[in-house]
Amino acid sequence: MNQVMELNEFRASVLDDVHFNASMNGTSPREEFLALYAETLVDAEEFEDFEQLAYEGVGSRNRRIQIDGYYFSELDNCLYIIICPFVDSIETQSLTATEAENQFKRARAFVEESRSGFIQKYAEESSPGYGLALDIQKRYQKVSKIKFYILTDMVMSNRIREIPSTMIGETIAEYHIWDISRLQGIEESKTGKEEIVIDLKNFSEHGIPCLEAGANEEYTAYLCSIPGSIIADLYNKYGGRLLEGNVRSFLTARGKINKEIRNTILNNPGMFFAYNNGIAATAYDVKIEYGDICPYITEITSLQIVNGGQTTASLAAAAINDKSKANGLKDIYVPMKLSVVTPEKAMELIPNIAKYANKQNKVSDADFFSNHAFHVRIEDLSRRILAPAVMGNQFGTHWYYERTRGQYNQEQARMTKQQKDKFLIQNPKAQMFTKTDLAKFYNIYRQLPHQVSTGAQKNFIRFAEWASDAWEKNNTDFNESFFRTVICLNILFKKTDYLVKHATWYEMGYKAQVVTYALSYLFYVIDQNPEDVALDFRSIWNKQDISHVLEVQLERIAEAMYNHLVSPNRDVENVTEWAKREACWKKAKQLDVTLSKEFLSELVSKSEEKEDKKVAGKEQKLYNSASMMIEVVNYGVENWKALLAWGTANHIFTPQDISFLRVAVSMEKGKIPTEKQCPKIIQVLEKAKAEGYPGDA
Repeated sequence: MNQVMELNEFRASVLDDVHFNASMNGTSPREEFLALYAETLVDAEEFEDFEQLAYEGVGSRNRRIQIDGYYFSELDNCLYIIICPFVDSIETQSLTATEAENQFKRARAFVEESRSGFIQKYAEESSPGYGLALDIQKRYQKVSKIKFYILTDMVMSNRIREIPSTMIGETIAEYHIWDISRLQGIEESKTGKEEIVIDLKNFSEHGIPCLEAGANEEYTAYLCSIPGSIIADLYNKYGGRLLEGNVRSFLTARGKINKEIRNTILNNPGMFFAYNNGIAATAYDVKIEYGDICPYITEITSLQIVNGGQTTASLAAAAINDKSKANGLKDIYVPMKLSVVTPEKAMELIPNIAKYANKQNKVSDADFFSNHAFHVRIEDLSRRILAPAVMGNQFGTHWYYERTRGQYNQEQARMTKQQKDKFLIQNPKAQMFTKTDLAKFYNIYRQLPHQVSTGAQKNFIRFAEWASDAWEKNNTDFNESFFRTVICLNILFKKTDYLVKHATWYEMGYKAQVVTYALSYLFYVIDQNPEDVALDFRSIWNKQDISHVLEVQLERIAEAMYNHLVSPNRDVENVTEWAKREACWKKAKQLDVTLSKEFLSELVSKSEEKEDKKVAGKEQKLYNSASMMIEVVNYGVENWKALLAWGTANHIFTPQDISFLRVAVSMEKGKIPTEKQCPKIIQVLEKAKAEGYPGDA
């Protein structure tokens, strides 16, 4: 009974969020539920990204056609098709086997009628369904697998067992059901992921031969020689879920197949072990069985490849695309270093294992951006800065930056009802935003709408690269002025989204792309103005809203962008794919949208903007110095003495390092290091930690 109550409470909480978001965004609860569930599965790495696309129709032989979203994976050429039966009822309802089968039939019909050309013949050419159907028809030969997903607020019937795969032509089709209880499980898990338990005897008679290479209470290392065929089979079964998130983003952004690896696979397979650096992987647990010659890993839990993504993807691609030449990968063996860590330590250890495993590769700081100091800075600013009180409120509020997934709700979980009510007043749900939101807003501002249109994850990795480089050049640029700009961009995006949704010319479909292009175009034409002017962010921040004049101008631009995106003369039939092309943005910039005199009169001189940034930069520099000084003082003289002794004994430090540590030690005599000395002292500490310094005294 308690379990049922807990599920009902969770479901009620989800529906509250869904209805709140629907009212804020002018959308339907069904759209918001699908967006929430899909975003959760992207975060959980079930699939890499998601495109919401609602299409219903009647196919040949009067069969029903319906889908609610899709995604083409560039990693494994897998096509994901999503359908969302959403009941939105106070009473929990059961998803029966019959209803599940009917839902899958509708989604499957979409793929089959796309292949045959039926949808392309009868659907409106401007509809999202038409564009996707055309893409499926053109790309179907390259599709390695189709995965159909039901995402629902119902509870799956106990009578539903494993749903067997089928074939659509020569392509395998798999069927997956994610109900409300599964959503609850993934939200409540520490990692946000469902554990994958792999029985290696399903892929090899004995498992994988291994050698234990080191162990302590938290960590065990194994050296393995794994057949290339097993790697390919595992990847073709589990796809991108086997790749650590940053490695997957890296491969997706840059292309998955390495020509040299492929050449070795096809032309010199016996030398693969010698020529290839191998794979670095992590897991939560393994089962070992001892054979006559050596131990074998027979079962592995939560396998994640943290280095060697290109090797993995290349082997899988060869197994599918080069069957005759690859000869079943039977002569290929790959070295693998497997680090087994406890789930309790996984969050702490796995990011570091991934980071150091990729130290020599281009999977750089940007790819490990989730732990970057940039995020810590934005989080700090979001907690310190109060937005002005508006709409009759007597107090300011925070725009809450969620640095880690689920942080906003987790903070509230530890609170009493009174504390929670106060928290929600100070941090309204409508003012919470995430890392991918920030990346979207700012890349729109950087006039990269085609990049934003590639999807949240791809756009994020590109933003991370830019921000990481900019941080290294001058981290004080990320200050209060930057934060206020981000919030103004947030306000602009939400307002434009609302305007497009309710515009008389809007015919449903491609709203996200229209909004993205409209705002990027706005910033582009302002930059082209010879009078060196800028949008008045100060006014938007103070009002927490945009002017009526700006609303009118944005709607005019948005209509022009909509007509551009759906133009019959576009270079790519699928509008969603067309929006991702730089050529689409180049043509958009050639449009001549009239800027009203009223709008032009509201622009301000760029000198004002530059002065704001300059002042904020100086303030951030002072804040950084003060924070460093506090950190040095709080670390304590005894800890600085211990660090100095350790580094001297191990010959780690340069004479300059030692001199800075002696400055820190001199605090026992009442001498506080200067603002220039403190960053150098902290750098010595970070250097020591990188060299294996065990920690505080």
